[in-house]
Amino acid sequence: MSTNSGRVSSFLRRVLPVASAVALAGAVTVLVATPAEGTPPNGVMELKALHEIEQLEYCYAAGTDAIGRGDLEKGKQIYSRCFTPNAPVIIWEAGAAPDDPPVVSVPSAQAWADFIDELFAESGYVATQHLISNVRVDILPGGHRAKITSYLIATHIYDPLSSVQVAHGTYENEAVWTPSGWKLSKRTFRTSAFMRIDSPEP
Repeated sequence: MSTNSGRVSSFLRRVLPVASAVALAGAVTVLVATPAEGTPPNGVMELKALHEIEQLEYCYAAGTDAIGRGDLEKGKQIYSRCFTPNAPVIIWEAGAAPDDPPVVSVPSAQAWADFIDELFAESGYVATQHLISNVRVDILPGGHRAKITSYLIATHIYDPLSSVQVAHGTYENEAVWTPSGWKLSKRTFRTSAFMRIDSPEP
């Protein structure tokens, strides 16, 4: 009896680590391959496309925040890496009904850069920070176009120690495959909240 027990124990010591590794590999594969929303990855090329499309959201934020720091040319350079030349940018204000017209509509990212450069200066912002999250990508049939949805929390700074203006909302964007890779072909933003926050006076 003790001999059999020893053999079983020896067998389990050899088999269980392998079985655990296989189970873990399977679990990792499932986690990577089945996102809650968006296009499920199907092979290396699709994973690469999903990653590149997601990076466009962060490229946009980097360009916008360069303009927020007062560097318009840097912002335009960054935008040129993530937008097609004639990608419109369309904005709905907070409280707008679904069928209301947009409050801002410009024909290209370069025009958007000029618009927000003037807007940020007139508003008195000294810097901005655009935090984009919850990015969901759907690659459309044919594999050359995609839709992107993401959330925004944007902080527009009047005074780093006392006053900011905060915007929340949802981006609903489009991207296309080009000879230079994936690019944003349309950017829309529906503002859900926009408010100024000031620290209390001492």
